[in-house]
Amino acid sequence: MEKRKELKIVKELTEINNDRRIVLNDTGLTSRVYIIDYGEYVFKFLKNKKYQEELEHEANILKLIKNYDFNVNIPLIKWVGEGKEYIGFKGMTGSSMTSDIINELSENQRKEVGKQIGVFLKTLHAIEYKGENPNNESSVIKWLLSSFCKRRRTLKKYFNENELSFIEKLVTSLPEKSSKHGIEEVFCHGDLGYNNIIISDQLQVGIIDFGDAGNLDKSYDFIGLEDDIMLDAAMQAYGGDGNLKEKVAIRRQLLPLMEMLFFIDRKDNVEIEKSAGKMRNNLKN
Repeated sequence: MEKRKELKIVKELTEINNDRRIVLNDTGLTSRVYIIDYGEYVFKFLKNKKYQEELEHEANILKLIKNYDFNVNIPLIKWVGEGKEYIGFKGMTGSSMTSDIINELSENQRKEVGKQIGVFLKTLHAIEYKGENPNNESSVIKWLLSSFCKRRRTLKKYFNENELSFIEKLVTSLPEKSSKHGIEEVFCHGDLGYNNIIISDQLQVGIIDFGDAGNLDKSYDFIGLEDDIMLDAAMQAYGGDGNLKEKVAIRRQLLPLMEMLFFIDRKDNVEIEKSAGKMRNNLKN
């Protein structure tokens, strides 16, 4: 669909004609996102029909979880296009979490945000889910191994031989480490990074983008929490044991590499550099 037609639909359904109240985010791979009044309403329009299954999956997930009593805000479906080429949500006002925003928070504020996320995950992981799974443990590992081998030459531009050798050991040892600590599949968000966590001025947390939700090892929903104070608070509120913490640490170490491989495929040089810097920091630690 053309952008002008999308914008027309957004304006008609929300009855908002002021362009300054509508922000277009066109950076996503599968959809264009229109954000109205800082998140009060959000629309996702498919960039290509081949991604329709992903959009329908997210709609089904939101229908499944809408009646659960969560301590955080989640999107509510308000509009669905006749051809299911878009979904409109009643969203939540606030900003996506970033490292800059986190750095401005006090230690107690970080703990409060982490606690909300931990309580949310405890409720989410208890939901019984028997639907489709976009990812699972074996598919994630298979993708990582394949992508690393495929992009090894490109990675040489960002890491020296010693760094790349150590990264390769981390990647190739992941299947054994995962097997050693066991797989505890629960209903996960699947992509709980900063970009999918909304925080209001009052520190109320909102969780968005459930397109990757499905049964995964519970550790995947913690690895996107880059701040240690926030992560510890989330784990404590969740009631995680030592084994879970170890699995989170293992997968968290490789998260920047996974992000980097994704951005290499998208040829996003700015984000590639950011992810490479995070990966080098992980190697130092």
